[in-house]
Amino acid sequence: MMSTSSASCAAFGARSRQRGMTLIEIMVSVVIVSILTAVAVPSYREYMRRAARSDAQLTLQQASSWLERRYAECNSYIRINAATNPPCTDVLAASDLPAELKRSPSGGGDKRYDVTVSSLAAQSYTVQAVPIDTADQCGTFELTSVGVRNVTGSLGADKCWKR
Repeated sequence: MMSTSSASCAAFGARSRQRGMTLIEIMVSVVIVSILTAVAVPSYREYMRRAARSDAQLTLQQASSWLERRYAECNSYIRINAATNPPCTDVLAASDLPAELKRSPSGGGDKRYDVTVSSLAAQSYTVQAVPIDTADQCGTFELTSVGVRNVTGSLGADKCWKR
């Protein structure tokens, strides 16, 4: 038979082997979390850039539609239909875009792009979305009155306008 003192020693010995995590186990856990973070953070940032690019493209297309409506009214991008007679007497300036079309995202939140009309003539225009984040590889997005899409960045128009 086992005495109570030897039974308590056996129980104590079993508990002493299960003291917790060793330094090696903690270090392995830290390394695994570091590797996951090193992969996840850049991926998340690129995801956010792609989402901002998509919104900038949408805002450019909305600005283009706004200018096309002006053209349909007066057969000119720089004339707008005034309430006076004869119509189309007021001159539209490049800075006259509505406030919601001057930034992207247009619905609020942190501004990622400044949207401007960089070139405006009676029969043509170029709308630009200039990124706030200078590290964006697409750079400035451009959309012209004839539908030409361009970027100033290193990725090229094909890749950036598809993202």
